[in-house]
Amino acid sequence: MDGLYVKYEVRKKSDGSTVTGCFVLRPDKDQAARKALKAYAAATPNRELANDIYAWLNHLNAEG
Repeated sequence: MDGLYVKYEVRKKSDGSTVTGCFVLRPDKDQAARKALKAYAAATPNRELANDIYAWLNHLNAEG
């Protein structure tokens, strides 16, 4: 295992500037990422975001 390391470079869509201090999850490839997103959706007060996350996770689960 590689642990926590910088694997992705994240940029703001609005201006292309680099975003630091973030961590990229790949729920399409990682069951732990799916669990983390599910916990985030349950914890956020933003219901629209939570519903979008749940819909995305349901889509990923349907794909396999």
